[in-house]
Amino acid sequence: MTTFASVATWTLGVALFAGTLAGSAQADQLVARTRGPASPPPAFLTFCANYPAECRRSGALTRQVLLTPEHQRDLQEINARVNSTISEVSDWDHYGREDVWIIPTDGRGDCEDFALLKRKLLIERGWPSSTLLIAVVATPAGEGHAVLMVTTSEGDLILDNKTSRVLPWSQTGYLFFTRMSQANPRAWESIDGGTISVTAATRRPHGP
Repeated sequence: MTTFASVATWTLGVALFAGTLAGSAQADQLVARTRGPASPPPAFLTFCANYPAECRRSGALTRQVLLTPEHQRDLQEINARVNSTISEVSDWDHYGREDVWIIPTDGRGDCEDFALLKRKLLIERGWPSSTLLIAVVATPAGEGHAVLMVTTSEGDLILDNKTSRVLPWSQTGYLFFTRMSQANPRAWESIDGGTISVTAATRRPHGP
């Protein structure tokens, strides 16, 4: 698992990231474009039924949060902390069944559990929930995956259990399908570029 990055390393990363944006990215690459409602993952609906407080909007309805140095540190610290303290395990190995969404309390979880915990911890630091969106993606290998997309003044950034680098969404190499709605955490939206169903995107192979 990854460990905490130093503040100096994060500062350097932000500087390099800013340079990358200025040098190569177009404005429409900074923000993921949505194209209408989408069906939430079924396991997310079960999660909301079991933990309704986690699926209510918190804070003001905000399109983007200003990416101040303090907010940059929040993202890096929370991403690294969760990645280093939660051990990744499949739902099949953990619960004996597929696709269980839960905030991990036993030190183990899979990708959506990492994302849910990061979202919860950032909300506890005062971040508005409308800027903290669980997103369903596919990896370059075609594996279904979930990450936390954070909408900021510098574009949409991704907190991922596969890396403790906080990356712009367009630099992850992932294909993005759907995400939570900013207006209502229980509603989901399609993201331009997705071409397969949420069910297929979130299905992962398991052992015998």
